[in-house]
Amino acid sequence: MNVLSAPKRGTYQQGFTLLELIVALALGLIISAAALQLFTGGIITAKLQEASAELQESGVFGVDYVAKDIRLANYGNVNNLGINTYTPNTGILFTASPNATDQVNLPGLAVDSKLLTRSDGESTTNIKSDQLTIMFQAPHNMMNCEGVGVAKGSNVIQRYFLKKDSDGNLALACHATNKDNIVGAKETEGTVIIPRVDLVKFYLGIKFRGDKLRYYRIQDFIESGSHSGNNSRVISIRMMMLVRTKDPIKYKHINPNESFNFYEYGGPAWVNDKSPYLRRLYTTTIALRNGLGEKIYEN
Repeated sequence: MNVLSAPKRGTYQQGFTLLELIVALALGLIISAAALQLFTGGIITAKLQEASAELQESGVFGVDYVAKDIRLANYGNVNNLGINTYTPNTGILFTASPNATDQVNLPGLAVDSKLLTRSDGESTTNIKSDQLTIMFQAPHNMMNCEGVGVAKGSNVIQRYFLKKDSDGNLALACHATNKDNIVGAKETEGTVIIPRVDLVKFYLGIKFRGDKLRYYRIQDFIESGSHSGNNSRVISIRMMMLVRTKDPIKYKHINPNESFNFYEYGGPAWVNDKSPYLRRLYTTTIALRNGLGEKIYEN
């Protein structure tokens, strides 16, 4: 007698429960978020390092380059050592006149005042930038600030100011000329030497007879009527320059409303563009060894 065997029970695969699926999804999202945070943080850190290197290259090396040239102001001027607004052929050019008998820095030359040292230049802040125009004799065969060779003993005039570069950003530029060609120079001429500069200021270290060294804004020194009766002279320059990065960086510690402390009576400077650029303020003080001017006190 054949006995029919009972049918075998089928085998079934059991899946995840709804609770297990929710837990797995939650863990996956947490791990993915952590990985994304690490990845994003790495990108931001790399951008910050790149931006800091960019600012250091523009600021430290750029400021040092400019300071070396400014230190030459009044070099070779053995007859008129005092740098002020009235001494002829001095190291910082404040004044000029077509009348050869006027007490100005460039007598007998009809130089546009926009080519001289002044305080109404462009900036991206609430404070106007300065322009510094210096004059010296080349101590040796050298390159001027625009990369043009000049022979030893040649008269050199260099003007530092802010102008827009090819990208529309303000940058520190320098225009080089001499006494023979400054009358025909144009205000916008110049070669960019430091990119992306929001503001540049030159404060004058002034020494009066029997007085201590004090720093003045350019416009205050000019408007104070610094003439021969004051026996004033410029013996140092304090340069302050606000530099920014090429691209904005979205980072919580970058404050687009940050203010920067310049030596202005109206308060600190702040930028008009509120994009989150990384900015840095560089300051250097330059002693004008060629402008001590002790000879003006001999009499």
